[in-house]
Amino acid sequence: MLYLFLAFFVLTSTFFIGRYFAAKTRLVEKTIEETIERKLSASPMNIELIRLREENGVMRNLLIDMVENEASLAVATRMSEVERNRAINARTTRRKEVFGEAILVLQQADQKRPAADRHAPWRA
Repeated sequence: MLYLFLAFFVLTSTFFIGRYFAAKTRLVEKTIEETIERKLSASPMNIELIRLREENGVMRNLLIDMVENEASLAVATRMSEVERNRAINARTTRRKEVFGEAILVLQQADQKRPAADRHAPWRA
C-alpha cells in the first residue's frame, strides 16, 4: 500500500511540476515576443510600412469614389434632358474634386518621402 501512495504522489507531483514549468515557459516566451514586437514597432521600416498602408487606404478610397462617380450616371436610365444635364454637371464637378484630392494626397506623400526616394513616377 505504501508503494501505491508513493507512486501516486510521484505521479501527481510530476504532473504539477510539469504544468508549473510549462506555464513558466509560456510566460517567458510571451515576454520575449512582446519585447521583439516592441523593438520592431519602433523600427524605421515598420513606421514606413504603416505610412504606406495608410496612403494605400486613402488612394483606395479615392479610386472607389472615382468608380462610383463614373457609375452614377449609368444607373439612371430614364431622365429628362434637364435632369441629365444636371447629373452630368454634378459628375464633372465631383470628378474634379476627386482628382484634386488625389493630387493633394500624392503631393503630401511626395513630401513625406526621403529625398532619395522622390523620383515621383506619376510626374514623369
